[in-house]
Amino acid sequence: MGALVADCALRIGLVGLGSVCAAVHYPGFSRIPGVEVGALCDTDGQLLDRRKAEWDIGVGFTHYRSFLRDSGVEAVAIATPNHLHRELILDALEAGCHVLCEKPLGMDHAETAMVYQAARHSGLRHMTAFTYRFVPGMNYLRHLVRTGELGELRHARFQRLQDWGENAIGWRQYRAKAGSGELGDMGIHRIDYAEDLLGPIRSVCSSLKRVVSRASSADGVSCPPQDVEDWVAWIAEFASGVTGVFEMGKLTKGHGPRGDHDLAELNGSRASAAYRLHTPHEILFGVRGEPYAPRPVPEEFLKRAGSPRDSASGDPQRSFRYDQAWEFVSAVREQRECHPSFYHGMRAQAVADAIAQADRERRWVDVAE
Repeated sequence: MGALVADCALRIGLVGLGSVCAAVHYPGFSRIPGVEVGALCDTDGQLLDRRKAEWDIGVGFTHYRSFLRDSGVEAVAIATPNHLHRELILDALEAGCHVLCEKPLGMDHAETAMVYQAARHSGLRHMTAFTYRFVPGMNYLRHLVRTGELGELRHARFQRLQDWGENAIGWRQYRAKAGSGELGDMGIHRIDYAEDLLGPIRSVCSSLKRVVSRASSADGVSCPPQDVEDWVAWIAEFASGVTGVFEMGKLTKGHGPRGDHDLAELNGSRASAAYRLHTPHEILFGVRGEPYAPRPVPEEFLKRAGSPRDSASGDPQRSFRYDQAWEFVSAVREQRECHPSFYHGMRAQAVADAIAQADRERRWVDVAE
């Protein structure tokens, strides 16, 4: 299978050329031998022209269906505002393209289920961009769970605390374009990797809060106030019996640029371990009677097997994300399922919908199967 991965050429198209595409998708795909980033698509013509010049790519489109019809790409990576994802995915599948799409795949669980079923029946490869699955510390934490080094898992906590300030943050602050706020932005990543580590979430209770209005930009230009939450917390009961406590927020002073707090801590009968995004090449590990101590991530977990990325170079808080492109391309070449697939995007949205319902109804809510 290794020869197949090395030898098979693939032409990729990038859709939505904003910051996520520039920081994750383009650098990830452009590093893979035999992969050509062959065409770009964005409705903003000025941004499109800028990216074509930056990346030395001659083919660009402002109309998506023209892009699918005329670009000759075999696969697409979609990084547009959330409300566009469902239609763009379905059109790409109809055109015979494999699809990597940013989360969420749709605006609610029903839409993500529709997308998943369409992808499954197409026979094409499909992947949800849950980048945190590729953090070296997360790779190692997963290994510790699956080999039983932590013992019987009992409870866990997951936190993502940032300070985005109180000014407008664009389309992400409007339900019509984003679907939800902090829950769908940072929370859904934690739902996905928590289930990857601990199995399915069975039931949740929650609280969502809109703290500030974000009714003006940083330069004082007025805009409609946000109508989504900027803080969310929930308790989850896993089918395994583990209890998890989650908190996400964008207004935690002291957690500004490069000071973000990102923690996943698992407590077992034999030991506890914690991943922290900002020290991605180590975890914390502790047993009874001893304080936490850093433990380096072993070499085999620093990147995905076969990835062309040099784990010793670049910004370790960013470069791990390039392995996402490697997983997608490898799955296409090897004709296997992607991990995480659209199934996992659908599953995470089912949990997110239950969290939102639990807040509205002020009660525990079971997660849809």
